[in-house]
Amino acid sequence: MVKVNRVRRIIRKIDPWTVLKVTFVLNFIIALTIVLGFSILWVLLVNAGVPQGLEEIARRLALLDADASLVGNVEPLFTSVVFLATVYLLTQTALATIGAFFYNLVSDLVGGVEVVVLEETYSDPQIQNTESKTEKTSSKNKETMLMTFSNTIKNLQNEEDENE
Repeated sequence: MVKVNRVRRIIRKIDPWTVLKVTFVLNFIIALTIVLGFSILWVLLVNAGVPQGLEEIARRLALLDADASLVGNVEPLFTSVVFLATVYLLTQTALATIGAFFYNLVSDLVGGVEVVVLEETYSDPQIQNTESKTEKTSSKNKETMLMTFSNTIKNLQNEEDENE
């Protein structure tokens, strides 16, 4: 049997160091995906003849000389893609970390963000019987402790009365 409890939790602080590490890894994966995706796309376009077709269209429209080329050297293009991916990585990581700092400042004033969490507890009928036996035993122990404590107090009061 499953028992579900609604519990309200408040997020008061976010550790900026953890945000820095997590966002760096996530943004690194995204930047790597961008660079690899662009490389794969470029290889597919070159194999399909798209850059050569664009050069041919530019020559026909007299936008390009006969000996000129639009994509003669691909190295600057890939260098700029890697540079933009690196800039993306650093700026997104910095913005997320600064956002964590600002969240901590604002949550000190406001009190944080409240989140409702559902907690599920699985209970087995055999376990419930064992728990009820344990509760009965502990309640008996509590009674004997209370009785011992009250008896001790009575004895102390009786000794004080006898001394007077």
